[in-house]
Amino acid sequence: MNGKIYRTRSYSTNESIWSVTLDAESQEGPFQLIATQKMSNGSQKSISLNDILFGDVWLCSGQSNMGMAVQKMFNSSIEIENAAKYPKVRLFAASKQQSIKPEEELLGIGLKWSIASPVSVGNAYTSAVCWLYGRMIYEGLDDKRPIGLIHTSWGGTSIELWSPPEVLKDCHVSM
Repeated sequence: MNGKIYRTRSYSTNESIWSVTLDAESQEGPFQLIATQKMSNGSQKSISLNDILFGDVWLCSGQSNMGMAVQKMFNSSIEIENAAKYPKVRLFAASKQQSIKPEEELLGIGLKWSIASPVSVGNAYTSAVCWLYGRMIYEGLDDKRPIGLIHTSWGGTSIELWSPPEVLKDCHVSM
């Protein structure tokens, strides 16, 4: 990325997880990241991620007030129409998936990382509070750095359900 080569090793652990730590970037981008895997037979497979930006990322979580979609708010048509004016604001939404055990990874994606546009802001997964919050933060920044918004709300859930069991135990909280 940005002309740099990073190396990592992956091992067969039945988990399909690998990671690499990227250097901090002084420029926001956009960047392209190409991941190449050398196969045991000597061939290579590559995937490319394009239009990557570096900036601030905000987590938007909560209950039903955070979950209300932009399309259901007052002035929604204006917000949706103007969304394309904010290409440095990126949106992501986790889908609502239940589990009886703590999960390390998301079980589903409602909205993959998307550039703010009438389509991405106007869908059923984009939170009105999250969008307005992110847009207003972006407008208030002197340097107009990129803003990433991750929406993970679920109405009617308690904070304990979002907390690791060991943390609840350490804090003497029972469910």
